[in-house]
Amino acid sequence: MTLLIRSFRKWWQIPRAIGERSEHRQVTFLELFYDLVYVVLIAELTHALAAHIDLRHIAEFCFLFVITWWAWINGTAYHDLHGNNDIRTRIFTFLQMFTVAAMAVFAHDALGKTSTGFAIAYAGFQLILTYLWWRTGVHDPEHRPISRPYALAFLITTLLFVASVYVEPPHRFYLWIAAVIISVLLPLALLRLGRRSPAVQAQIARSMKATASLVERFGLFTIIVLGEVFVGVAQGVASYQDLNWHVFGISALGMIIAFGTWWLYFDFVSHRIPRNGMLWVYAHLPVTAGIAMVGAAIVNVVEHAAEPLPVDVRWFLVCAIGVVLASIALLIGSLRPRDDFDQLYRMGQIVIFLVAIVIFALGFTTLGTIPLLAAIAVLMLTPVALALIHWIRRIETSA
Repeated sequence: MTLLIRSFRKWWQIPRAIGERSEHRQVTFLELFYDLVYVVLIAELTHALAAHIDLRHIAEFCFLFVITWWAWINGTAYHDLHGNNDIRTRIFTFLQMFTVAAMAVFAHDALGKTSTGFAIAYAGFQLILTYLWWRTGVHDPEHRPISRPYALAFLITTLLFVASVYVEPPHRFYLWIAAVIISVLLPLALLRLGRRSPAVQAQIARSMKATASLVERFGLFTIIVLGEVFVGVAQGVASYQDLNWHVFGISALGMIIAFGTWWLYFDFVSHRIPRNGMLWVYAHLPVTAGIAMVGAAIVNVVEHAAEPLPVDVRWFLVCAIGVVLASIALLIGSLRPRDDFDQLYRMGQIVIFLVAIVIFALGFTTLGTIPLLAAIAVLMLTPVALALIHWIRRIETSA
């Protein structure tokens, strides 16, 4: 019996204390598997938006994306802070994946006919995280001043989503909005709480510190969302029975825009530890949401390849890309400067922000689809070209 208990404790461990967090932990296959289920959920939200490009559906997409992003953030943060390589961590990760998959099932009309199912699925996810965050305080007394209010806030938002099932729309969604506001403002409230206690402040600093593994997870999530741009190109092309060079040209330029986004993010942002962890985390929200909206815009751009680009699609495309680039510029400012490339990053930040403004201004033009996409692609690759020139000059100088 004693041997059985010892074996159980070996494979069903208590949550890892925050003080035992590894600075150089490698991202596990379980975490990669966990991220995979969000591909389906984000795809459902993006496809629903692509079918209805108007202010109402854009606002609905942004609201649902915040819910999705918040779910991923908390599942990711919990594993990074308290996860172990044991059966307990795997089971609770799989349970989260069940609820996220259920959210994906109801995501196509989450603010309509399938809102009840979406609310129940998200409440299930929140309930799992409520339990997990609460248990960290049970086993780690030093972390309890943070885990208790965090778990309480999660419990309140869970109850709001459960209660919304018994309320008819539109009042149902008022409860959702209240729950999301509580969730998004929770870290800021904890920061305010930490000012009153040095012990709490120390725990907050530990929790907010981004490690190399967390930076990698955010990069992987960005790649997941970038995949929607390629899906948008493929869906747009698939809608044509008779393909021509015009369609292929638009599709190629759409992919170049995706390449440019990847290049800017992973050259200027990824693999760098932030100096302002909270700004770094929150700035990723408009980056990833904007990329998903670019994917929805590209679907419509390709589908209208045989006719003049509608004004609403033009504005949606340039605004989405502008948001992505401006947010990347903001992200660069939240990172620790590197002495050897500090000037390069500062220059890149300014140029990327200026490019975002110019791309937004393209919405006022009457450029055709291919000239518009070509201009956007050239503008997006301008910071990349300037960075390469700067890098080559440094090599020549040091040689």
